Amino acid sequence: MKVAVFGDSISAKIDMKTWTEDFLNRMGFPGEVDLFAVPGEDTSDALKRLEQVVAAHADYNYIFFGANDAAEHHAVSVEDFTTNLTTFVTALGADKTSILTPSYVNEAAIASTHEMPGRSNANVAQYVAAAKAVAAQTGAKIVDLNHAMTVYPGSDEFVVSDGVHFSQDGYELVTSLIAVDLKSRELAKSHV
Repeated sequence: MKVAVFGDSISAKIDMKTWTEDFLNRMGFPGEVDLFAVPGEDTSDALKRLEQVVAAHADYNYIFFGANDAAEHHAVSVEDFTTNLTTFVTALGADKTSILTPSYVNEAAIASTHEMPGRSNANVAQYVAAAKAVAAQTGAKIVDLNHAMTVYPGSDEFVVSDGVHFSQDGYELVTSLIAVDLKSRELAKSHV
């Protein structure tokens, strides 16, 4: 089984590949994960790379953007984010695509380090809602990473000191959610 992860710097780390593959193997659904991720990109930037992801012909696609789109200095409106996600899902096929909601950010860490300015959970929430709306409209699946991160009492454990990028705990969470989503898709196919 071939899996494509299309995203930004959070998706670019090799842990995204190796841990997703490990979870899939342990669940009895071995797969190869290809990362189509470029640090610093938002969905408008990624439109230029969409054809590479389409050409990969993955069995399952995971779209994971929003950290940069929701940053004030990227100037990607919620409407543009919605349009871009819809373009991605349409090109990749809704029946084999899942959208991960933008992740939680640690605002206190962002304020103290100044490494990832212009990001807040209030702003991210608008992009989370947009991702859910695109999934509902297109028929793609949604993986509500933001919810999983924020309902946990220690949300800050999922990100490193810059307040945005993931810690080991964050990668364990996101890769396990991808693996569970993929397994549920595979099991649903066998029960049709």
